[in-house]
Amino acid sequence: MIDLRTAACAALLTTLAPTLGSPLGAQAPDTYLDPVARSLHEVARENWQAIDESIVRYTALIQQRIAAAIRTPLKDRTLYRNETAVRAFWDREYEPLLQILGTRAQYPGREIAEREGNLTWLDDLAFDAPFEPGGDRLLFGITDQGEEGYEPRDDDFWFAHPLAAGADSLYRYRSGDTLTLALPDGRTLQTVKLDVLPREADVHRITGALWIEPESGALVQAVYRLSQQFDAMRDVPELQEEEERGSFKYVPGLLKPWTFDMNLVAIEYGLWDFEIWLPRTMRVEGEAAAGIMKFPVSMDISYRIESVTTEEEEAQALAAAAAAAQAGDPGSLTERHFESRAEAMAFIAELLSDGSGVSYEPLAGSNRVAAGRESRFIVPEDRSLITTSPDLPPPIWDDAPGFASDEDLEEWVTTLADLPAPPIRGIPWAANWGWHRPDLIRYNRVEGPAVGGRFQARLGMGPLGPWNFSASGFMGLADLEPKARLTLEKSTVMRRVAVGAYRELQATDPRGRYLEFGNTLNAFLFGRDDGEYFLATGLDLTWRPPEAGRDSHFFRAYVERQDPVSKKIDFALFRSWSGDGIFRPNIPGDRVEEVGAELRLSPWWGTDPLLPQVGLDLYGHGALWREAGTTDQSDYARGSATLRVAVPLAGGRWRLGTEIGGGTTWGVSPLQRHWFLGGPSSLRGYGASTVFGSSFTRARTEVARRFDVATVSVFGDAGWAGRREAFDTEDILYGVGIGGSVLDGLIRLDLSHGLTGSSRQLRLDLYLDAIL
Repeated sequence: MIDLRTAACAALLTTLAPTLGSPLGAQAPDTYLDPVARSLHEVARENWQAIDESIVRYTALIQQRIAAAIRTPLKDRTLYRNETAVRAFWDREYEPLLQILGTRAQYPGREIAEREGNLTWLDDLAFDAPFEPGGDRLLFGITDQGEEGYEPRDDDFWFAHPLAAGADSLYRYRSGDTLTLALPDGRTLQTVKLDVLPREADVHRITGALWIEPESGALVQAVYRLSQQFDAMRDVPELQEEEERGSFKYVPGLLKPWTFDMNLVAIEYGLWDFEIWLPRTMRVEGEAAAGIMKFPVSMDISYRIESVTTEEEEAQALAAAAAAAQAGDPGSLTERHFESRAEAMAFIAELLSDGSGVSYEPLAGSNRVAAGRESRFIVPEDRSLITTSPDLPPPIWDDAPGFASDEDLEEWVTTLADLPAPPIRGIPWAANWGWHRPDLIRYNRVEGPAVGGRFQARLGMGPLGPWNFSASGFMGLADLEPKARLTLEKSTVMRRVAVGAYRELQATDPRGRYLEFGNTLNAFLFGRDDGEYFLATGLDLTWRPPEAGRDSHFFRAYVERQDPVSKKIDFALFRSWSGDGIFRPNIPGDRVEEVGAELRLSPWWGTDPLLPQVGLDLYGHGALWREAGTTDQSDYARGSATLRVAVPLAGGRWRLGTEIGGGTTWGVSPLQRHWFLGGPSSLRGYGASTVFGSSFTRARTEVARRFDVATVSVFGDAGWAGRREAFDTEDILYGVGIGGSVLDGLIRLDLSHGLTGSSRQLRLDLYLDAIL
């Protein structure tokens, strides 16, 4: 089993476990879709455990980099990153020896732990063991295989190996394109693609492609992913039993379910000395989730093989030494004997120090066990060199020699997208309501407390299947207006396309997330509901990134009727003594019938708070509409652009953040299609919708002092909204304030005050997903 130190690695690397299905020689008749697939699979299966047995020892420079982030609509925020470089001396007969060249890590709280003396470089080291020849090549040989192989276990997560005995009962195979490799000596080498197709979608099966060298059966390249999302409470028997006993009934719905998507594992091997396939690169990408919290995780490993000794070379060297000894020539080999392991390690450290300019010493008492073997460390005597080593790779988001490029990633994703979707057994379904999921309970001034329910099913119908079906509904206790949405979605590794029919409460600015948990909490506790709402009934078609991707683009085409809604409740828990007037009125929207389309592009560059970050938000929307009950049509088009920049100052201790945006409307639009400014997301120091109109412009800037996990900042905002031709600089509203945040703006608290206009306020706002 794989036991990686950090949570990031643990989320990425799951266990490869062959299951025993039908016995060898009794394959199902539809196992191979063509004769080439049969021959490829058979030769690969015969050699997948023994193909590296000729290797006696090797030396390699290994670089590894890991990053884990938390995903929000605005941007991904780095929670953990690590870069490590080691030189591995692997020998068949002895424990692996790791020369630590460098390691560094970054995560919240690390600076505090380091200042208090509770942290050493060894705590940052996220590498345990090198490639194990003869181990499982689908995960760079770092699994603990044993003599009997793997067996599925009830107390752990596993997935079935496509080359194991009996794998034909779980997978089907087909051959693909032939890839010709040109070797430096002029020879050519062919590898053939073998698609691995699970017979049904199952969290214990992969879907992907293997490139096999037909003569030797060597695995040259592989790209694969889980065929189904892993759900901890469904797929881990122990957790499933605890869930049935009610152990998690007090876990709030916004933190459930606990899932993991292994979106991509890509490995490549290189041919050493035209004879032996040894590791070159490995890339793993996945996403863990706990309800509304999503954590994308990535890992890169690069091997640069420096020397290899095979059994044949070892035998030749021993024979030559024996012959030289018989002839009275001691040769270049000198036999050394050591009294203890510590003495031997000290001698090796001395050898590594010679000529390198860095003095090394063995590290006692800090060995690690991985893949059933114990790794031993040799480290620089000057530990400060570990974090500044020139051998350390750049962060995972930067291109670097020896690692996968963006073009490689795009090619691998395309390969996975071209594979057919695995069939679905039965109709997997789930039903939840209210507190069980984060978006099924809400509170606002129109609905009051509203409770929702959702039924979801995965349908395998038709040649384009499978499809995700969802039926959800809400009922507000204040307005007593039923709302519902039916959605049929096609989800792939490249995109999600959905059609829907709905009658639902919508906000004038969906990006404000006014129907989600944050605004619900503010409305119920403090009587502060920043949204403007209308009731929409219609049909729509949406196109967005895949589930595992950030929402960097969104397209929607729709035809709908829009009806105005009004405030129906005036209660907030901490203002219950205030009587009427706790909530402001909702806008008196227009009753219209509208057909239109909208497109939003939201790229973001940079996730590390110690490095520059830049984001864009480009929005376009056009529609034809008419007032309900009339035949006169109008049309409009509107667009907006927002630029966000955050840059480090003074070595990262200070940060400067700036936002500037504007938008306008051409033609005549309904009131609910105007631009609204006010509140923490657009104009601090003023209430929501203080100003609105067919055009707007706004800007904000702030300077923040960073303290490891938190920042303290001073800021200023400016904004205007109205008719484009009526713009006047004297009408611009200004606000200033101080704020604090944790985790690069993930949670933000601002105290602000407006400076101009009659609607200025002293406000305290707690919200999520700020620029700093």
